Amino acid sequence: MLMGMIPERWMEITFSEGRKLRFKFPIQATDETAAQRIEDALKLPAVTISTGDQLFVIPTAAIQSIVVTPAPKKLPRSVIRGAKLVS
Repeated sequence: MLMGMIPERWMEITFSEGRKLRFKFPIQATDETAAQRIEDALKLPAVTISTGDQLFVIPTAAIQSIVVTPAPKKLPRSVIRGAKLVS
C-alpha cells in the first residue's frame, strides 16, 4: 500500500436476473471484528450500502452472489479456505 492511501475493498453484487452493481468502499472493520460482522450481515434480510448521497437497500432474496475483494484476513469459521477459482 502506498503512503497516505486509505485501504479499500471492492464489492460486486450479482442479482438473480444477471445485472451487476460494483462498489468500492473503505475497510469497515478491523481484522478482529470482520468475521463477526460477516456472520451478522448474512442473517439480515437486506444488504444496505450508503454512497453518501444514495442509500441502496438490496433484498438478499434478489441477490445471486456477492464478491468482496480483497477478502478480509479474518473470516467466519464456516468459510472454506485455500480454494482456487477454476472457472
